[in-house]
Amino acid sequence: MSERLPPLKALVAFESVVRLGSVTAAAEELFVTHSAVSKQIALLEGWMGQPLFRSNRKRMQPTAEAAALAEVTERAFGLIAEASAVLRRGEAAETLRVIAPSTFAMRWLIPRVWSFSRARAPIALQVRPTDSLEDWQEIPFDVAIRTDPRAPRHLEARPFLAETLVLAAAPRFLAARRLAAPRDLAATGVIRAATRPGQLEAWSAAAGLDRIPDGPSFPHFYLALEAALAGEGPLVSPFETLCDLFAKGELVALWPDIRVAGPTHVALFDAAAPHAGAAEAFIDWLTATAGESRPAAKAA
Repeated sequence: MSERLPPLKALVAFESVVRLGSVTAAAEELFVTHSAVSKQIALLEGWMGQPLFRSNRKRMQPTAEAAALAEVTERAFGLIAEASAVLRRGEAAETLRVIAPSTFAMRWLIPRVWSFSRARAPIALQVRPTDSLEDWQEIPFDVAIRTDPRAPRHLEARPFLAETLVLAAAPRFLAARRLAAPRDLAATGVIRAATRPGQLEAWSAAAGLDRIPDGPSFPHFYLALEAALAGEGPLVSPFETLCDLFAKGELVALWPDIRVAGPTHVALFDAAAPHAGAAEAFIDWLTATAGESRPAAKAA
C-alpha cells in the first residue's frame, strides 16, 4: 500500500493549497509554517516525477492533471471525514448514493456537501460524478442530479438550480487582449465543448452576432474549462455551477449583462425506495444551498 500511495501528509498540504489558492493560506489552515507546506509540495512533486503547479508560483495554479488529483483527494478526505464523524457519534450511518454530472459534482456539489454531512451525520453520502457518455440509469443511485428534463415515470423530479450562461475567460487571457465589444471575438475565437451543443450559438445570438469563429474544441466540458482557466480562450460557461471560480476571480465574465438561460438541474429520486426520507432531506439541502450560492459575476 505504501508503495502505491503518495505521502499522505504531502497530499493534505497539496489539497489545501489547491483549494485555498495559496501556500500561505494552506499553512494557516494546517497550523504549520509556509516553509513546511512548500517542502510537502516539493516532496509530492518528487514522488509524482513532475511539477504540480504552473511556472508562475505566485498564483499556485495547478496543472490540469494536478487539478484532477486535487478534486479526487478532496472527495476522498470528505468521505473519511464523514465516516469518522459517524464513528465518533456512535451512530449507524444510512448510505445515500448520489450521482451527478462531473463538472457540477466537482465544481459545485462536492465543495459544499460537507455542510450536509455535518448537519446530517447519520447519512453517509457517496457522490459519484458521471460522464456524459455514460448511461446514468444503469448506475445504482438514490438521488440522480440531471439537466435532462426527461425522466422515468417512477422517479419524482425536483428542480433546484436554474443555470444562466455567460461568456467567461481567465484574467491571463484578458490581460493580453483588448476586447471592447463582442464583435472583437472574431480575432480570438471561442472554446467549444462537444457536450454543450447550441450554447455558444445561443450566446452569440444574444450578443447580436451571426457567428463566432471556433477556438480549440474539446470532447468534454470539464476539459474545455481547464483550457479556459489556463488562458487558452473564452468559454460559454454555466454561471451558477462555476460561481466559486467567478467569486475567486479565476474566471471573469465578458459583458456579464449578456446572458442566456441554461439548463435546470433537477434532483430525481424514487419516493417509494427505502432511502426516500434521506433523499428528500438531501434534496431540501440542495434547494436551500442553491439559493444561497449566487454571487455576482465579476466583469472584465
